[in-house]
Amino acid sequence: MRTRPSLILSAVAATMLALAAPQASAQGQPQPQPPMGAQDFPQEKIEAFADAAVDVQRVQTELTAKARQAKDADEIARVQQEAQAAASKAVADNGLTVDEYTAIVNAAKQDPELYAMIVELMQQRSP
Repeated sequence: MRTRPSLILSAVAATMLALAAPQASAQGQPQPQPPMGAQDFPQEKIEAFADAAVDVQRVQTELTAKARQAKDADEIARVQQEAQAAASKAVADNGLTVDEYTAIVNAAKQDPELYAMIVELMQQRSP
């Protein structure tokens, strides 16, 4: 069952990168930053991330089903906007900003310790 959390984290990361993309382009060229790891985030932020990631994954699953039933491009676009709004709300409801959430996603991609911690927390929180 180790692959499911990996797939979940990848899907969650993809959703959040889509959310962060408009913000990143509006901010101009980002400055290169050193890689972040588990030690760079308080435990409560990592736990909030895991809660948010589970919620975002749930939103993504629900809205993917809606998108498959969409009849045209306009309806698909509406569902995508709904997914972005719902994912942003799920992140905020768990006490994080989209930027914080995205930073943790990016750090987890580079830090195996943080990644493992998140996967374990997500497994504990997933139904």
